[in-house]
Amino acid sequence: MRRTWIAPAVLGIALSVAAPAGAAVTPRWHRYQVPVEGKANLVGVAAVARDDAWAAGFLVKISGSAARRAKALTCFGQNAFPSLMLRWNGHTWRQVQVPNVGRINYLSASSSTDVWASADCGLLHWDGHQWTQVSYATMPAQQNSQGDIKTLGAKDAWLVGGTYDNRTQVSRGFVQRWDGRQWHIVRLPALGDDFSLDSIDVRSPRDVWAVGTDYTGNTSHAEPLVLLHWNGRSWKRLPSPPTGEQTNRLSKVGAFAANDVWIAGWGKTKPDWDQPRRPLMLHWNGRRWSSAPTPAGPGELYDVARDRRTLLATGDTFSPANPSFTMYALRWTGSHWTPGPVPATGPGSVSALAPIPGGGMWGVGAVGDNNPYPVIARLG
Repeated sequence: MRRTWIAPAVLGIALSVAAPAGAAVTPRWHRYQVPVEGKANLVGVAAVARDDAWAAGFLVKISGSAARRAKALTCFGQNAFPSLMLRWNGHTWRQVQVPNVGRINYLSASSSTDVWASADCGLLHWDGHQWTQVSYATMPAQQNSQGDIKTLGAKDAWLVGGTYDNRTQVSRGFVQRWDGRQWHIVRLPALGDDFSLDSIDVRSPRDVWAVGTDYTGNTSHAEPLVLLHWNGRSWKRLPSPPTGEQTNRLSKVGAFAANDVWIAGWGKTKPDWDQPRRPLMLHWNGRRWSSAPTPAGPGELYDVARDRRTLLATGDTFSPANPSFTMYALRWTGSHWTPGPVPATGPGSVSALAPIPGGGMWGVGAVGDNNPYPVIARLG
């Protein structure tokens, strides 16, 4: 899940930030005014058209130290982190009222009448007129939480999430599918007793990827990845490539073609809490998964997206041993990953990306540490 961190905001409205010196020429980021008062973070974005996009996240109603102690997958923080939703009309971003389901972590849209939001405390759906809360299928465990979501249309959407059993202390991921009326559990292959499913992407009803991590014995050996593909009838687990890390966390899968799928995340060489976190990129070429080398240095990646010109992965440089972090981006040159442009300097994070129909890309996140200010920027 994306960071809920919260140094004074480093903010410039209508700011353009060029690519770093020495990088190949790329489009520039253009910052937009965000109509939000007080502390907030944006962690989800989706674009339906050039004049229709959504950005979502949460307001921060408690202090920084208390926010860091808030647990990610519970709803006790619903009032501390009330839902935040914004909409782009082609000229300005405006705040839209939604039911309070806590932090909205993921957005997906197939049209102006079909938008889903996945939050700590529930799911929301936009039908073109209003946002309503929708129940997902209850899982057989004491604690359920919903995560990444992807919609293909009004009658086909996919959701990943997780369960935790207090009695057995077992965590498992799940997949659910929307049929236009309700959510249904999609049966998974045998994956063991301690695994997550952290992201999902859908190209068609017969081409779905769901990815996560197998935590079994992760203090003694490298964590295997859970890489699942749906062919329209059943799931197949693909072999996990070596990453060079012991800890492997997968944040986002982006399926751009049948032979071009990327996963962004981060890893650590040891499971110790204070170990530096390094960017992790994986690629599917239609035959197998492999690790893609990334520049040396710290980095966590939360999203990966492609428009007509740019393949970009973004996140921040957070490390528990060095809590001062900045926005972080990697750009694919066609042969390797290189540092990419970011919307702002100073403390901050770029949490989510969305390609814009016709070209360009939205990026959202926040600047600041203890006093986060939301960022919305357009690349290209």
